[in-house]
Amino acid sequence: MYERLKRDVSFIQGMLESDVNHHEHVEYKAVQRLLEVTDQLVEVSEQLDRRLSELEEYVEAVDEDLNDVELLVYDDEEDEDDEDDWLVAVTCPDCGEEVLVDEEDFEDDSIELLCPKCNTVLEVKDINEDEVDEIILEEA
Repeated sequence: MYERLKRDVSFIQGMLESDVNHHEHVEYKAVQRLLEVTDQLVEVSEQLDRRLSELEEYVEAVDEDLNDVELLVYDDEEDEDDEDDWLVAVTCPDCGEEVLVDEEDFEDDSIELLCPKCNTVLEVKDINEDEVDEIILEEA
């Protein structure tokens, strides 16, 4: 598109320059100046299109990077949620502190826990696999 516009402007400039008899007329000077302005507008428009293309590529690259970051951040949050789903809160009978226990640990017949607050050793016995809430705690 720009090549055609440049060619047309050059053609008109060539026609004007070939007519040597009218170089001093006001109309000639006005048309010559209009052609110069048109040529500058074509150049500026071509530069803007080129810059727009570069910016579009840049925005696409940033968008891809942002998608990667979102996947990393939101996947981590989903993993944390999944981890919380697999933990069971066991309350210490001495101090009332909740101790988080991995649900897989309840596959054993009994578990010994150390309360992080009062350092009491607790033994979890009689685990009902269907209802993990029914846990009987005894001090070891």
